[in-house]
Amino acid sequence: MIHRAIRFLGNVVTGSPNEEEFPCPSLVLLLAMPVELTDEMVLELAAQAWGGADSAATLERAGRGRWLIRVADVPFLLRNSRKRYWQHRHETNQARERVWDRHKAWLAVDYPEGPRMPESAWPSFYKLLFLMANQMWDANCLGLYLPVQHVTVPNMGDLIASIRWAGNNGTPLPFLHEPQQKNA
Repeated sequence: MIHRAIRFLGNVVTGSPNEEEFPCPSLVLLLAMPVELTDEMVLELAAQAWGGADSAATLERAGRGRWLIRVADVPFLLRNSRKRYWQHRHETNQARERVWDRHKAWLAVDYPEGPRMPESAWPSFYKLLFLMANQMWDANCLGLYLPVQHVTVPNMGDLIASIRWAGNNGTPLPFLHEPQQKNA
C-alpha cells in the first residue's frame, strides 16, 4: 500500500495530480496565500477531523509538503503547494471563475486507495475527506475543487454553506450521495 501511495505521489508532476491515470477521491482547497504546515499541525488537523487527541493517527513524510496520514489503517494524503493548481477548466459562473483567477496556492487531501475501490464506495470516502477540508477551511480558502468530477465550489462562508450554494447554483453533486439500499 505504501508503494501505491508513493506511485500516486510520483504522478504529481507539476504539483497537481494526473487525474486520468489514478483517479481517486480528492479535494483541493484553492488558497489566496500559501500556508506552511508542520508535522505537528498535520497531526492536529487529522486528530480534529478524524477522531480527537487520542486517535491513533500516524504520519509519514512523503516529500516536501506531502504527508501520508494513517487513521485506523485508512490512508490519506495531504499535499501542500505554494504554486497555482494547474488543471483548471474554464468556469461559466463568475464566482467559480474568480476562485481560479485569484488563487496562488493549494492544499489537497486525497484517498489514494480509491482506484482499488468501486466508485459506489467513494461517497463514504468523500465524507471523510470533507471532515479534513472543514478543518482547513478559512478566509484564506477561496474555494474547493474536486478534480475527478471537475467541480469548483467557491467559498460562500462555511464549507456546508458553500456546498449548498454550489448545489443551488448549477453544480451537480450526486457523487456526494451514497447509493440507496433497495429493500427486498
